[in-house]
Amino acid sequence: VFTAAWGGNEFTPLLVMYRQQGELSAVAVDSLLFTYVLGIVPALLIGGPLSDRLGRRPLMLPAPVFAGLGSLLLAVGPQSLALLSAGRVASGVALGLSMAVGGSWLAEISRRNGEAAGVGARRAAMSLTAGFGVGAGVAGVLAQWGPWPTVTPYAVNIVLAVIAMVAL
Repeated sequence: VFTAAWGGNEFTPLLVMYRQQGELSAVAVDSLLFTYVLGIVPALLIGGPLSDRLGRRPLMLPAPVFAGLGSLLLAVGPQSLALLSAGRVASGVALGLSMAVGGSWLAEISRRNGEAAGVGARRAAMSLTAGFGVGAGVAGVLAQWGPWPTVTPYAVNIVLAVIAMVAL
């Protein structure tokens, strides 16, 4: 959940960089915010009900794959509206699955472990919030002061996604 939230928000602080590089118009950069919705909405609408039938784990397994793929596409395509759009859609799918399925899964695991009601929901909310905040913050810092500003911010999420894939 943390990794998908990171990947979903790492792009936002880099919008100014993409615009200042002059490769993409202001309209193109702004439209990349919308392409994210093309991934998140279907994942939210389909992921939750499907995980009720197939189980949480099978539906969460693709989330870090989509998060890593989204970051990879964003890293390799800083001048390509098509690659950036595809990366944003993949990031949206990862986040939609994590929100719809991951939150329920964390709640179920917490209940199974005998923890108080609401613990799972708090864990899901904190994972999302931390991913959103830390992902955007680290991406902005790395783009401003790190090497390869259009690659390094995404490389961190790719590493996190690989770790999440192994952990699931």
